[in-house]
Amino acid sequence: MWQMITSGIALGAIYGLIALGIVMVYKATGILNFAHGEAAMISAFVAFSLIKLGLPLWAVVILTLAFGALMGLTIERFVLRRFIGKPLLSSAIATLGLFLLFGDLAIWVWGKDTQELPSIFPSRPIDIGGGVVVSGIDIGILAVCAALALLLFAFFRFTRLGLAMQATMENPSAARLMGIPIKRIYALSWALSHMIAALAGLLIAPLTFLHSAMMQHALHFAFAAAVLGGIGSMPGALLGGMIIGVTANLTGAYVSSQWKDVVPFIVMLAILILRPHGLLAKSHVKKV
Repeated sequence: MWQMITSGIALGAIYGLIALGIVMVYKATGILNFAHGEAAMISAFVAFSLIKLGLPLWAVVILTLAFGALMGLTIERFVLRRFIGKPLLSSAIATLGLFLLFGDLAIWVWGKDTQELPSIFPSRPIDIGGGVVVSGIDIGILAVCAALALLLFAFFRFTRLGLAMQATMENPSAARLMGIPIKRIYALSWALSHMIAALAGLLIAPLTFLHSAMMQHALHFAFAAAVLGGIGSMPGALLGGMIIGVTANLTGAYVSSQWKDVVPFIVMLAILILRPHGLLAKSHVKKV
């Protein structure tokens, strides 16, 4: 059982990363980005192309993360900046359009064939004690997610830019009066969220193989994680992802694989009945 829990936490950490990017953009701009998973998929294909060019893996990782940040900046500047402050439905339809665009673009550029992306971590099993043996990939995913969580905490807590970004997320009107460049903060939130999406794509592609629909299943769980943790809470997104991942793994192992994708949503609904605003969210989320 502990082995299933460990692998579930690792998979849930990826769901949490995707949910984290969704929550970051929503808190900053009030936009729900339904194309976030497809951005991760495009980034994974970019990494695949860079590997085919013969670049070392460390360079592929750096360039893929940079591509993700640039993609987020481009989307914010030329598409979604016009929807900030507009009704949620209009921006949601715009991101759904990006969802379809990215899917068709991936098929047009890379085709429909399933590809294989090597993991940035060794896959050999590691004995962590107590008879529990886990994959090196799972350990690497957990280490990356823990390091990212610490970096984001330090960024939002101890840097002027992070404090300005946090102030904008909490109260954009007051932040504007204090001289904080709101549009730059919006652009930064999109860049960071898509850099995190690129990282999630690098982590999940070796587990699911690389194809144009690889992130659609993960995106469903990521939205469930964001809602479960509280759509306005970034720590809640990571916690919700891990709960979803562990629940799905244990259901597939001890109940039925047919219920693996259903039970996490049942758990989410049960928790939301008790805590309608999510596990870590405040009683209300401020809107832009």
